[in-house]
Amino acid sequence: MKEANEKRENRPWKILELILFLVSLVLFVVVLVSKPTGVDSGSLDTFLYWIYVLVLFAICVTLLFPLVAAFKDKKKLLRLIILLVAAVVIVGGAWLIAPGKAIDTNAVTTPGDFKLADAVLYITYLLVGGAIVTLIWSAIRNAVKK
Repeated sequence: MKEANEKRENRPWKILELILFLVSLVLFVVVLVSKPTGVDSGSLDTFLYWIYVLVLFAICVTLLFPLVAAFKDKKKLLRLIILLVAAVVIVGGAWLIAPGKAIDTNAVTTPGDFKLADAVLYITYLLVGGAIVTLIWSAIRNAVKK
């Protein structure tokens, strides 16, 4: 009985997941079939906008679930606040140390574009490094436990 209720509760998420996957697949095929030759291709723009929508959706869902869980338990609320402060510190620190030095390019850019690109790269480096350290730490911890 309990399993049937869980399946019923998960069904809307599975349907949404399937719809998002199918739209992504169709747009991907459209880009492949149209074979864009430059950055001004309409199909490529549509595909990039769809990627932006998916990233924003992922961010919203990633923030929504912990927020809902946080209001059920005070410890989870405190963890969420600490996590948000850490995220602001990481993003702010990356923005502050990003040089934003301009390079020669054919595209129309502003100095803010270069600073944003540098900050995103620093954040990515930090997150990948953190993931590697976490993998190594968990492997060592599991080996010591056994």
